[in-house]
Amino acid sequence: LYTQDAVWVTPQGPVIGREAIEKLFTGMFQQGHFSDHLNKDDQGSPHMIGTAGNEVWRTGEWSFTVQGKSGDPIKLKGYWSAINVREGDAWKIQMLTFNVTPAPAAPAQTK
Repeated sequence: LYTQDAVWVTPQGPVIGREAIEKLFTGMFQQGHFSDHLNKDDQGSPHMIGTAGNEVWRTGEWSFTVQGKSGDPIKLKGYWSAINVREGDAWKIQMLTFNVTPAPAAPAQTK
């Protein structure tokens, strides 16, 4: 799904390169189970960029439920923006950024 030089911008910072993104996904899937994933492009998306016809900018919204090894399932949602490029016969993600709305509350600190 990703180009070799892809960048995935997360709320915790950027993850650079397909290998690093794969490692991040592997860790996430080891920590919990994801279900009910919905991904919806905004109306009018994608938007062609550049002049060669091989790059698009896409925007949309996402949601899913995550179930960790303990605790209750958590429903998350937010918005995303991506630049996809054509590599051969496939469209791949070159840059993806997202947010979580509303942002989860920080855990209470104890003294």
